[in-house]
Amino acid sequence: MATTEAAQTHEIPAERPDGFWDGVARSYIPPKQLRIDPSVKLSTEQTPEVDPVTAEVVRYALLNANFEHAELIQRLCVSPVTMLTRDYQASVLTEDGDLVCLGPNLQYFSTSHCLTVKWTLENRSANPGIRPGDMFLSNDPYVGAPHQPDICVYAPLFIADEIFCWVGNSMHLADVGGSVQGSFCVTATDAWMDPPSFPPIRLVENGVLRDDVEQLFARQSRVPPAVKMDLRAAIAGVTGTIARLRMLTDRYGAPAVKTVMRSMIDGGEALMRARLQSIPDGRWSHRAFTEAALPGDPGVYAYQVNVTKRGSGLIVDNVGTDPQAGSINITYAAFAGAIQAAVCSQLVGDLAGAYGGAHRVIEVRPEPGLLSCADHPAAVSPSGAYTNEMILNCTAIAVGKMLSCASDDSIAARAIGPNLPHFYGAIGGGLDAAGNPFMLINTNGMMGALGGERERDGTDAGGHYWIPEGIAYNVEDLEDQYPILYLYRRLLPVGADGAGRHRGGLGFMEATIPWNSPFVQMHLYGNESFPKGQGQLGANPGSRGAFRMRSGTDVPARLANGEVPQDFDKIGGEELPVLFKGPPLDLPPGFAWEWVSPTAAGWGDPLRRDPLDVAADITAGLLSVENARRVYGVICSDPTGTVARAATTETRLALRRDRLGGEEPAEPVEPPTGAARAGDLLHVVDGRWWCNGADLGPADGSWKAKAAHQQLSFAELAPEFAGGDAEMAAKITLHAWYCPVTGYRLDLELARASEPPLTDMVLFG
Repeated sequence: MATTEAAQTHEIPAERPDGFWDGVARSYIPPKQLRIDPSVKLSTEQTPEVDPVTAEVVRYALLNANFEHAELIQRLCVSPVTMLTRDYQASVLTEDGDLVCLGPNLQYFSTSHCLTVKWTLENRSANPGIRPGDMFLSNDPYVGAPHQPDICVYAPLFIADEIFCWVGNSMHLADVGGSVQGSFCVTATDAWMDPPSFPPIRLVENGVLRDDVEQLFARQSRVPPAVKMDLRAAIAGVTGTIARLRMLTDRYGAPAVKTVMRSMIDGGEALMRARLQSIPDGRWSHRAFTEAALPGDPGVYAYQVNVTKRGSGLIVDNVGTDPQAGSINITYAAFAGAIQAAVCSQLVGDLAGAYGGAHRVIEVRPEPGLLSCADHPAAVSPSGAYTNEMILNCTAIAVGKMLSCASDDSIAARAIGPNLPHFYGAIGGGLDAAGNPFMLINTNGMMGALGGERERDGTDAGGHYWIPEGIAYNVEDLEDQYPILYLYRRLLPVGADGAGRHRGGLGFMEATIPWNSPFVQMHLYGNESFPKGQGQLGANPGSRGAFRMRSGTDVPARLANGEVPQDFDKIGGEELPVLFKGPPLDLPPGFAWEWVSPTAAGWGDPLRRDPLDVAADITAGLLSVENARRVYGVICSDPTGTVARAATTETRLALRRDRLGGEEPAEPVEPPTGAARAGDLLHVVDGRWWCNGADLGPADGSWKAKAAHQQLSFAELAPEFAGGDAEMAAKITLHAWYCPVTGYRLDLELARASEPPLTDMVLFG
């Protein structure tokens, strides 16, 4: 049953010389020392000491000013993607663009403002200059935006003739141009098929909005009135926050406020370094896969995130990721933002967004020209629905494995479950009954689901950790705003998808038809060939995201008879093929569509789930008695969830015996004194991997070399994972790794059939 693994070497990419990361030919990464024209002066004066009471008052004033900045944007904007999804962020930055604090909205914008401000200081300080009353706009992904629909509006606060700090916000606009409605251009092969990118440009001059710049930017959009309204909401947010910060400096003095800003950054750094102390030095990696760089492309592509911890610092790289291709790329801004969001949310989430010091501890060192750090002119506009979430997922799992090695239980328990690997939804448009065009930005994917965690199940329809305040539409609001009608929206059942010692939160499905509309067309959708969301430490993957479409249904007739159909397979008509990515889908009257936002992945081996937790799902009507036996090996004598203990023990023993090829499994044993935990079941003893008495080799190599092993297809794992494009799914192999003593699953890894398994954990020293 043991397998050997090809030796894998890993070299962290070398630091590049200044000027290599220029924001033009490739992404912008600031040099250690910014090159700023001497005409621009920065305010650095601090008060030697601020009394503790004043320091707390100023600290909370800074945080509250930023929170109110975010709330003002939400109240003034008109796009649902901002109002409901909370696809925006506000932040306060130092005079040279380091983060002081951000808000509870889209977390991977955390580095966007820093990069954009630093680029502006380096490239706009001489020409056209940076002066009081100026405000800038940018949506250039190679400078700092995650993708073109994410615009950044930002301005300096001058005290006398010096820049004291910067205030900025980013928000996702409904449409900024490009080849399709909504600006997620999945067919783009390069930057010239994407929406236009605007490097930082002065939007407000001496306190007055520049009409030429506003008109130039709005001209690119299919919905210019909405763009102008949202742009003015962004301007109002920055203007109001600068006024509040000016009052704060007038009251307490600019040097005292600067001292508190520095202390917030220094405190975050100290907390981050302190929490890393309980984690051994090592490297943790995760690799995930997507399909179709462009519609019709049969390829499967890999993203990899590697987190190396040495001492009290982290280096994160993307070695193992495939070269840039099609429209599934991101630039450094999105890559670094996703990494910082995943790391900070797990290690220092209690800092209420004051993450600037934690960023100092995380060195993002990518290899250029790869899917996760593409060079110009790579297309990146669809990244907000696909690749950004994939990097968040990869990083969250790698960091979760790192935290599982912590000697301090309180640190290990900070690990969060893996997020959904894509943002699932349906974005399109069409015509209403009067022939007027409309855009359908369905943001219901914000209901999402949270992955299983070390101490608890994931939250059903629990959203996403990377955008804490995001919410979904109310169905009645959607039906009021758009010519569509909802048939149902409901949770998915509990099954093998998302199963684990702690199961993943349940996703949902919803079905819709055109209503008083002659024409609806979908531009962004996803019908996955295989599940993308891998579980942690032996858990099952999450669900496969799906999009289905039927023509010639009998739904209108059944509605006329007072019946609302609740089963997509029983609405008549013809099921039409849908690719993971494909051309726009026409949905005229008589058509219906159903899409699935997946259940999140689980945590730990499903056979180690507490039978009482299984019984609770049965009692709640979420899990059938048969699925309890099939997935969890739990035998319940009736639908009320009464557990048959002896039968459950025997069933689980038989399942573990099958995993070991018929060998009799033993029960887990306590590790020896001095053993260091590494995951859910693994330990390190005297510098070697240890699992219930089995020696799995040196800890500076792969534990998988001596673990029990099975190779499975998705269909062999469970029927829930089948469906979609079977030929594409067959390109992925599932590697199940087991403790050779107990038969409990240590990991369930997805890999391309031609590749060796991943060395996911290596400990140094």
